[in-house]
Amino acid sequence: MNPQAIIAVIGTIRERAYRFLRAELESHGMQGLAPSHGAILSQLFRGDELAMSEIATRIDRDRSTVTTLIEKLAKHGYVEKRKDEKDGRIMFVRLTDRGRKLEGAFHEISNDVLARTYRGFSAEEKQELAAFLHRIAMNLEA
Repeated sequence: MNPQAIIAVIGTIRERAYRFLRAELESHGMQGLAPSHGAILSQLFRGDELAMSEIATRIDRDRSTVTTLIEKLAKHGYVEKRKDEKDGRIMFVRLTDRGRKLEGAFHEISNDVLARTYRGFSAEEKQELAAFLHRIAMNLEA
């Protein structure tokens, strides 16, 4: 592989992973969900309720992107929002019962995509790859 093509390869990986995830979400009957919702759902599965700004920070996305994604999740009944009683600028998000029911299939799909991604890799190779990709991400952050 040409080392100059790294960004193109990362883009190809992202597109193929999203294609796989979209098909899996559809096969599990998860209407209205896209792979981009996964990071938000993952955070909400871990706790009861989070401020939108906290979600944006945790998943490293800007607030406007998170707001748009959460609006779509709310439209499909997976989350509900509420304003902070003391500071109306703060919006909290939590899973609905319908959203909570996604957790099992969500983890199954996540495990499937990871198994497919790392097929043929040793544990050491997985660690090395993750470290290299993290380093690239940090280099581009500066």
